[in-house]
Amino acid sequence: MQIGGWTMSDNAKHATKSLSFSRCLETVSLSLFLLAIVLGCAQDKGEQEVASGDPNDAPYAESAAPVDAAPVNDPVQPPQQRPFSMEIVEPQLGPEGNAPQAEPDVRYGYSDPSETAPLPKYTPRNLSPSASGSSPNLQRSPASDMSPYSQPKSLPSQMQQPQAMEAPLEQPRMMQAPAEMQPMTAEPELAPFQEEAASDDPFDVVEVFYGTDRAPMVWPGSVLPHKFHALLPAVTCVILGIAVALLLTKFKQYIIAGLTVVVAVSGAVVVGQEGWVQYHKYDRFLSNDSVVYGKEQGDLELGTCKVSIPKSHQAGQLESPSVVHWEFEEKPEDHVMLMEVKSKKEQEFFDMLKLRVEESPNRDLLIFIHGYNVTFEDAARRTAQITHDLDFKGAPVFFSWPSQGELLGYVTDRGNSFWTASHLKEFLLKVHQHSGAQSVHLIAHSMGNRAFGAAVESLAQDLQQNQKIFNEVILAAPDVDARVFKEKIAPNLTGLAHHVTLYASQNDVALMASRAVNGYPRAGDVGANILVLNGIDTIDVTKIDTSLMGHAYYGDNTTVISDIYELMQNARMPTQRQWLRDISSPGGMYWYFDPQYNNAVTRTPASPPLR
Repeated sequence: MQIGGWTMSDNAKHATKSLSFSRCLETVSLSLFLLAIVLGCAQDKGEQEVASGDPNDAPYAESAAPVDAAPVNDPVQPPQQRPFSMEIVEPQLGPEGNAPQAEPDVRYGYSDPSETAPLPKYTPRNLSPSASGSSPNLQRSPASDMSPYSQPKSLPSQMQQPQAMEAPLEQPRMMQAPAEMQPMTAEPELAPFQEEAASDDPFDVVEVFYGTDRAPMVWPGSVLPHKFHALLPAVTCVILGIAVALLLTKFKQYIIAGLTVVVAVSGAVVVGQEGWVQYHKYDRFLSNDSVVYGKEQGDLELGTCKVSIPKSHQAGQLESPSVVHWEFEEKPEDHVMLMEVKSKKEQEFFDMLKLRVEESPNRDLLIFIHGYNVTFEDAARRTAQITHDLDFKGAPVFFSWPSQGELLGYVTDRGNSFWTASHLKEFLLKVHQHSGAQSVHLIAHSMGNRAFGAAVESLAQDLQQNQKIFNEVILAAPDVDARVFKEKIAPNLTGLAHHVTLYASQNDVALMASRAVNGYPRAGDVGANILVLNGIDTIDVTKIDTSLMGHAYYGDNTTVISDIYELMQNARMPTQRQWLRDISSPGGMYWYFDPQYNNAVTRTPASPPLR
C-alpha cells in the first residue's frame, strides 16, 4: 500500500531518519550551550583574578598609562590630592621665534608630543560649552559664564602660541570634576528660540471667520458610533462582491468572478478610507468641542474656525487624504484640514473681526460665498486656501448656506440658494457696519451667485443710491440665468461695488448641466453670445482651464489666482495685466487669457512670489 508516493516501510524509515536527525541537532545545540556556559564562567573568573591581582599586570580599559599600585600587604590608602592649580604660564619663544615643544596633554589622552589638542568645536546657539568631561548645558548661559574655549581672546598681530595650563594630578588618569556652575543672574534668551521653533512647524494655521444658516448637528449623548460603523459600507461591499463571485463560479465564469472580487475589494478600500477619515474627523471635533454644521436649514450663526495649511502646500491645491498614498487620517502637516469650529456671540464675533481688520496693513477683508455641492467644511478649507495663495493679509470671511454637498442635491441646493438670501443680506450688512474695514472684497462662486444676486437686489433698495459697500467683487462661473443677471443683478451690483469682474468658461461642465436642467444660458457660460455688460470686466478662461470639470478654476488654476491677486492686491486693470488679451464681440470688448500663461506663475517682479 502506498501513501503519498511512499510505502509504509519507506515512511517508517523516513520518520526514523528525521527523528535521528532532530535528536542530533538537539545534542549539538545542548553541547554548544554548555560550552558557552563554561567559557563564560572562565571569563568571569579571569576578570576577578585581574581585578584582585597586581594593577601593573593588567591594563586599564580607559587609559594605557599605568598607575602605581600600593604594597600588597599594606591597606589601600585614599589618594592625597593636591590643590588644583590653574596658573597660566606664558610660553617662551625660542631664538627663531618658534614655540618650544609642548608637553603631552594628558587631559585629552595624547601621548605623542607632535599631536596638539583639538580646536574647540562650533557650539550650537542654544548649547553652552561646559567644563571638561561634563555634558553640554542645555540652557543658554550669560556670556560671563561661558567657557574660555567658546570665546577666544583676540590675538595680536604676531600669532600667539597656545597657553599651557598646569594641572598636576596625583593620579594622571583621574579626571577632575567640572567646576561648579554659577547661578545665572539673568533670564536665558529663549524667546527667539521659541519663535524659530514655531516657524519650524510643518504647517500654518489660518483663522477664518464665518456666517452660516446651516443647522448644527447634535450627536446623541455627544458620543460617536462605534468604529465598526465607519467600516460597515466597506465590509458590505466585500461581502456582496464575494457573493456575486461565488454565484458566477457556479456558471464557470471564473474570469468575471475574479474581476468582480477585484472591483469589490477596490471599492471597499475607497469607501472604507472615506469612512475612516470621516470618523476621525468627527472624533476630533468632539474632542475639542467644535460645532459640526450639517445640510439642514437653520438660523444665522457666527463664529471662527482654524484651518491648517501644510508648508508643502502647492498653490491651487486642496491637499486631502489620498487612498493612493494609503492615507486614512487627516494630518495638518500634510493636508488642508479643518481643525476646529467655534460658535461666537454676535458682539464677540465682531469684536474679534474688527481687531483682525485693524491689525491688517490695508484694513480690509475678503468674503467668500461657495456654490453647489459644497459642505461647510469644504467652504472653510477653500477660504483658507484662497487666502493663503493670494497672500491676503486682511481678515478672511466666508458665508456657508445649506448646500447638500452631494452631486444629486442640485434641486435642493437651487431652492436653498434663494431661501438663504435674506440671511446673506443680513450678514453682509452687519459686516459692512461693524467690521471697521475700509475695503471689503467678495468672491462668489457658481450657485452662490444666486444667493448673492438676490441679496444685492434687496441691499440696493435699502441703501442709499450708489453707496459703495464693496471694493472688488469677483463672480466666478455664476450659475445664474444670463437674462436675469443682465436685467436685475448687474445694474444693482455696479452701484454697490467699485469694480466687478466676471470669469466665464466654455468648458464648464457644471454650467452645461445647469443649462440643460434650467433651459436657459448661464451667466458664467461662454456660448454663442458671451455676456458683456457695462461696468463689468468679462474674462474668458477657456484657453487656460484644462481641468476635468472646468468649474473650480478660481481656486485651483494658478494663472487665475495670479489674476485675482493683481486685481485685488494691486488694483491693476485688465490692460495692465500682461497675460490678458482683448477681443471684440457684438456686445462689446471682453478679455481672455493668453494660453502660454496656463498654470504659470505670472506675478509681476514687484509682487511677492506665488506660494
